This record gives sequence, structure tokens and C-alpha cells, in this order.
Amino acid sequence: MEVRTLAEPRHSGAFGGAAPDALLVLLRALSTLHDACGDVAVPGLRRDPWDGTTHTEEEFRDLASVQDHLPLIGTGSLGERLWSGPAVTVIGLDAPGVDHAASAVVPYARAKVNLRFHPLQDPYEARAALVDHLRAQRPFGIPLTVTPGNTGPGFEARTGGPAYRSALTALKEAWGTEASFVATGGSIPLVNGLAQAAPDAEVLLFGAQDGMCNLHAPNERVLLSELRNTVVAMAAFVREYAADFAAARAARNLG
Repeated sequence: MEVRTLAEPRHSGAFGGAAPDALLVLLRALSTLHDACGDVAVPGLRRDPWDGTTHTEEEFRDLASVQDHLPLIGTGSLGERLWSGPAVTVIGLDAPGVDHAASAVVPYARAKVNLRFHPLQDPYEARAALVDHLRAQRPFGIPLTVTPGNTGPGFEARTGGPAYRSALTALKEAWGTEASFVATGGSIPLVNGLAQAAPDAEVLLFGAQDGMCNLHAPNERVLLSELRNTVVAMAAFVREYAADFAAARAARNLG
């Protein structure tokens, strides 16, 4: 989303107060994306209660590196805020930098917004809800230019099949503790495509990373122990899945 209000910067002492500041317009529009509690305030985005496994607040604060004196945003359970409800994040902002700022009314500003939506909501419906909301904003009577980006369908795995049973056994063997099911946000449209192409197949996703790996952040890393455990788990999964398949085939032959 972007806004242009002036042909070029103008001295804020002479023109500020009446000349429309593009950055103020943009910030005003961005502020409508959430309510006073931090919940997403865009109409049409699906949010359901979450009754599955979730983090404690202490675990989440540690994983997210939240400063001790700051609250979390939003209301409802963590699972609902993180997995069965939408999230809107401002992931980029083009505006004059503080170190090189001049005393001038800003003529142009731009932001990039990321939307995570409910896995069962149509992706184009969710994107349209966000785009329509932003296009309806007229801060100080000034419209914004909103350009939709790419989107892809969500995915909700069925976790009760033999592949998942084998994976749980394999992960416990590799890490020495029971695995838990959690939802997560991401951008892997291929998964939904595979699920539609082979609707009876089980789809498993696994990343060789721990919760503190700084995914998509500076100093992202993978522990050698995670790689080792992943190799062990993959080998154990093949063994367990083959054994389950052989047992099921034998049972069918006996029947």
C-alpha cells in the first residue's frame, strides 16, 4: 500500500499543518488493522476457537524473545491468536530514515503488509477482505493505492493415519520425548496442491529446526543435533511405516 501527497518534500516549518503528510496518512490507515487490544479488526477474516495443544505464555514469551516488561497483544487463547485466527503484520515500510531526516513534510510513503489467515478460509476471500478494508480508508480524505500480492490456500492436516502414527514413534525415538501437534503459519502452497491431487494421501511437514533457531531473522541457524535427530527420525519413520504397511497387508490377506 502506498500514498503520494506532494510532488516533492516541502519545509515542515512553512507547510506543515496543512500540507498532507504521506507518512501520517499511511500510519493512520495501518492503525485501523487492529483494535485497541491488538486483535485484527478487518471484517471478513475467519477466527475460530482453538482446542488443541498450545504454548504456555511463558514458553511463548521465551520463544518470541518478548521483553519482560511488555504485554502480549490480542485476546483469547494463544492457540486462537497464533493458529485459528488471522494475523496482520507490517513487514516493510518505506519512509525517510531517522538518521537522515530533514525538516520536511513527507511526500511519499509505502508499506508491505502480510496476512496469515485461517487454513479453511478461501485465500482470495481473505485477501479481498484485507484489500477492501485498506482501500476503504480515507485518512484526512486521502485515498491509498493498494496492490494485492500473491496468495495461496491454507492446509489442515489429518493426523490420525498410519503415517502420522509412524512419525510420532520415529520422533520419540530420535528426540527421546513425545511429540505434540501444533499449528503454524507459513507459505507453502504446494502442500495444498499435493493434498488436492492425492486426497487420500497423508501429508507430513517437518523442519530440522528448534524453536530458538531465529527462522527468517538475523543469525538464523540449525543445530547439528537437530540435523542428526532428523536423520534418525527419517530412518525410523521408514522402518515404522513399512512395518505398519506390512501388518495392514497381512491383516487384509487373513480377512
